[in-house]
Amino acid sequence: MKVESLKKVYSMKGKKEFIAVNDVSFAVNKGEIFGLLGPNGAGKTSTIKCICGLLQYDAGEVLVKGHSMQRSRTKGLNHISAVLEGNRNIYWRMTVEENLEFFAGINGIASGKTKQRRDYLLKQFQLEEQRNVVVNNLSRGMKQKVAIVISLITDKSIILLDEPTLGLDVGMSQDLRQLLRTIAKEEGKTILLSTHDMKVVEETCDRLVIINQGKTVAHDTVENLMKLTNQHNYRIQMKDCIPAEIKQKIKQITVKFNEQKNDSSFTYQITIHNPNDLFEIMNLLKISNVELISLERTNYDLEEVFMNLVKGVEKNEISS
Repeated sequence: MKVESLKKVYSMKGKKEFIAVNDVSFAVNKGEIFGLLGPNGAGKTSTIKCICGLLQYDAGEVLVKGHSMQRSRTKGLNHISAVLEGNRNIYWRMTVEENLEFFAGINGIASGKTKQRRDYLLKQFQLEEQRNVVVNNLSRGMKQKVAIVISLITDKSIILLDEPTLGLDVGMSQDLRQLLRTIAKEEGKTILLSTHDMKVVEETCDRLVIINQGKTVAHDTVENLMKLTNQHNYRIQMKDCIPAEIKQKIKQITVKFNEQKNDSSFTYQITIHNPNDLFEIMNLLKISNVELISLERTNYDLEEVFMNLVKGVEKNEISS
């Protein structure tokens, strides 16, 4: 699946045009989980709807298995299955299994031909006991799992998932992350994943694109984006509070300095640009005569990278 220089403009009579998507490009390979990230209003939903053929785009191109979603929408849709905006692709008055049969049927697949895949998916998503339960009687998390199973029942090669972990508890979310990896790698599915859950992105996505205000902010592997910042984070635990004059000197060396009082100790979260600055900080701690309990390096998580990238774009927009 390829998105090339995509542009989507909304225009209403008497109002200024709004550019929702502005020159966004990316490609998703077979067997890959690709993340589409951005804050609310960034253009993620508009991008996904253009890929699905639900919106006509104003410039650029969306190619699904080589078919233009502008000129050959029907052919492109033959390869796409999606869960958009929560779990709206469910008929709540039907049972779980009836939903699977129905959506397979409207895609031209007879019930008998999907029995084996229905059983497989219900087992994989731990929905076997709920197969004859009316969907309206299920919890929000269970409904979300049913919506995802419905997107997989037709066995199409490209899966679009918009906030797939919405409504799932921690255990369900973890199970889903594992299932998505299995589906992508073992079944060779192409998965485009739009989410606000950075943990899901870190643990499942191979690559991602971050958009903000309709524009591409970053496009790289998750691993490379995690290395984007040239900062080093440490957690220092001390038996007592560091004296004020020592604390002030440490603050002058660090990019970030946070203090937290615990029951029997003090924890300091620090960020520095130059790792050699840690030696100076340790010397200051030594002369403070406060007992050091522990020192550990902490990972710079994707959420921090994401927020810094988005804030950087917004700052540039304001200054320009």
